[in-house]
Amino acid sequence: MIQQIKPSIRSKAIRQISKATYGFLTGAYCLLVGHGAFAQTAAANASQQQNQSPLKSFQGYYQLPNKVAFIAFDEQDNALHATQLWDQKKRYQLVRKDNTHFESKNEGYSIEFLKNSSGDFSQAKLLGRIVCERVPFDPNKIASLTASQLKQLSGTYLMANDNNFKITIEPSAQGLILKQLWDNKTVSFTPRSELFFLNEDGTFPLTFSVANGKVEQMTCFEKDLWLKAD
Repeated sequence: MIQQIKPSIRSKAIRQISKATYGFLTGAYCLLVGHGAFAQTAAANASQQQNQSPLKSFQGYYQLPNKVAFIAFDEQDNALHATQLWDQKKRYQLVRKDNTHFESKNEGYSIEFLKNSSGDFSQAKLLGRIVCERVPFDPNKIASLTASQLKQLSGTYLMANDNNFKITIEPSAQGLILKQLWDNKTVSFTPRSELFFLNEDGTFPLTFSVANGKVEQMTCFEKDLWLKAD
C-alpha cells in the first residue's frame, strides 16, 4: 500500500518550494534590473563621451588678466595638459570632469573653458575666478612685423586720467621704443603679435587697441590706459 503524506508535511514542503521559487525569481529580477541599469548607465556615459568637445578645441595660449603671464593647453596621450609659461614652466596633467570642466590630477586645481557668442572656446576660468583670454599667438615667439605695421603704432600718448604725463612710441629695428617724457627714460619692446609687445625680460606688456582701422589707445600692464594724441 502506498503511504500517503500527511497534510502537515505536504503543506510544509509546498511552502519551502514556494519560498525557494520566490527567492529565485526575486534574484533573477534584481539581476535583470541591475543589468538594465548598468547598460543604461554605460550607454549614457558612452553617449556623453561622444558628445564631448574634442580636446584639441581647448588647445592654445591663454593670457592672464595681468597681461604678462600666459598658460598653454595641449593634448598629449589622450589627456589635456596645462603649462604655465612662468615659474620654470610648471606642467600639470588635467582630469576631465565633464565637457568643459577639468582638474589638475595631483593638485585638484579647477579649470573651466568658456565659449564666446560664436560658440568657440575663447576663455579659461582658473580656480573659479581668474578668467584668461585665448590669444591667437605664441607669447614665447617674437613676431615679424613690417615697417608700416610698426609705424601705425608710433606717436604721442597721454595718460587717460592725467594728461600731464606723456609718452612717445617710435619704431625700432627690433620693434618699438617707449620714451617717458617726464624723465626721458626709454624701454625697448619686441612684438608677439601685431598689437601686443613685451620688453626684454617679459615683465612690461603693451597692448594696442584699434578702432575703425586706426590705433586709438594703448594699455600698459592690466589697466594703465594711454590715449593716442596724434
